Amino acid sequence: MTTYLNHDQLFREAPAIFARTPDSAVSQRYGFVPTIQVIDALEAEGWYPVRAQQTRARQPERQSVARHLIRFRQDPQRQIQVGDSVAELVLTNSHDRSAAYQLDLGLFRLVCSNGMVTPVGDLGGIRVRHGRQVVDQILEGSVALVDQAPQVANAVERFRATQLDRDEALLFAQGALYQRYGQDWEQLSPVSVDSILAARRPEDQQRDLWHVFNRIQENLLKGGIPGRAASGRRVRTRAIRSVQEDVRLNRALWQLAEQFAANPHSLIAA
Repeated sequence: MTTYLNHDQLFREAPAIFARTPDSAVSQRYGFVPTIQVIDALEAEGWYPVRAQQTRARQPERQSVARHLIRFRQDPQRQIQVGDSVAELVLTNSHDRSAAYQLDLGLFRLVCSNGMVTPVGDLGGIRVRHGRQVVDQILEGSVALVDQAPQVANAVERFRATQLDRDEALLFAQGALYQRYGQDWEQLSPVSVDSILAARRPEDQQRDLWHVFNRIQENLLKGGIPGRAASGRRVRTRAIRSVQEDVRLNRALWQLAEQFAANPHSLIAA
């Protein structure tokens, strides 16, 4: 059963949703619309908040305007099924000049309670500058993104149909670590290629690209993977809490999977 977040729960998870004013440094042209106003408008259209998170600001006074993310899902009878997942909308915003409103199509994978962001071809996400028309533009964008759900479903089917041998799975994992840690991932990553390929549940041990992608995505985003720091000390990776990094890495991994589905041997791993 899906649990939707009420205002009190949203405030506990991401207080910047309820900001009353933007950061004092924004220009006079900044059209302030609190995120809760957009959430309420999406809810009126049948999209309900199911998860919220907020980037931790280094300065306490910026916590009330920091970047935040909200995931929305429809009622069960209206949900768009995409394989073993359901479609979601993913809204990100900040009131400190670091981000405009951004709306993306997402997937929530039922078997692992894990969410992802799925770029949809040339459309990508819907980016809306702060201004008086934010609510209307976000609602229009939600319709445009949902229309792209069949395109995402087709991509998932391609991933499922792409079987990977051991070497190809390792190559994909190397590409994922490159996306997470950058060009020097072999020195910077505290975890091995094999460790991020490990399945957290028996049903995810299948060798098709969809399951390999999901294992890696979950391991990198949720953390908890044992490894060693550069000093040799034993560590466990931390879950990604940054809204910006969550969305960036999700998009990068999805695009990596699309490239791999088209031609696994064209992938150049660092």
